[in-house]
Amino acid sequence: MLLILAPSKTQKYIERDFPQYTQPILLKKSLLLADHLKTLSKTELAQLMKISEKLTKETYHRVHNFQLPLSIKNSHQAIFTFQGDAYSQMKPKDYSEEELHYAQDHLHIFSGLYGILRPLDLMFPYRLEMGLKLVTPEAKNLYHYWGDSPTDVINSSLTKTNSRRLVNLASAEYVKVVNRKKLRGEIVTITFRQKKNGIYKTIPIYSKKARGLMTHFAIVNQIAKAEDLKSFNLDGYSYKEEESTEEIWMFKKKE
Repeated sequence: MLLILAPSKTQKYIERDFPQYTQPILLKKSLLLADHLKTLSKTELAQLMKISEKLTKETYHRVHNFQLPLSIKNSHQAIFTFQGDAYSQMKPKDYSEEELHYAQDHLHIFSGLYGILRPLDLMFPYRLEMGLKLVTPEAKNLYHYWGDSPTDVINSSLTKTNSRRLVNLASAEYVKVVNRKKLRGEIVTITFRQKKNGIYKTIPIYSKKARGLMTHFAIVNQIAKAEDLKSFNLDGYSYKEEESTEEIWMFKKKE
């Protein structure tokens, strides 16, 4: 089983003394992309990303600080850097070495700048959503730019873990990166619903947190088979077999 998450815009390093790290697999393409971003002015970045002056300055600074080689002195592991709704439900600071190694093998994170990241991959903080209409000399948008590279990484990881299932805990914007025709496995999409005004619906902020909770559940229990995720019961959620299909698994939160 391989879990896939979307990244978060909020990125801030959590202090954790863990010297082990890896390099992003698609780093060469990241460097080309960063070099292109460095050609954009602050005004162009603001227009592209539709962000405030403060965020524009921060993004511009991050873009121009991007450099290789990545080392533990100038960057940090992804699992200790991503924050936000989903990642706030995980406890990477408290994970054992064994749990972090499990996460490294069984969890990947989509990224606009890095294509795809493993938890222990080093990264500079960045801001670059996959859905942005960024035109580069090589491509008309980021989906085109990354092409099948993320799918190739996923296929390699599925083979390494002897898996046939990619468990999708990412947003629709990011899972579009996967070339389903070339994927050597099946995608299972996890859907979370919460009750509001007597009606069950997907409430984005709660669903993002639930994705993080399920990821945490998988890591601490070191789940190897996707089927075992059906026992997920944190924060009042439970699997609803009668509302699920082979491709979409439904979890509802108890009131």
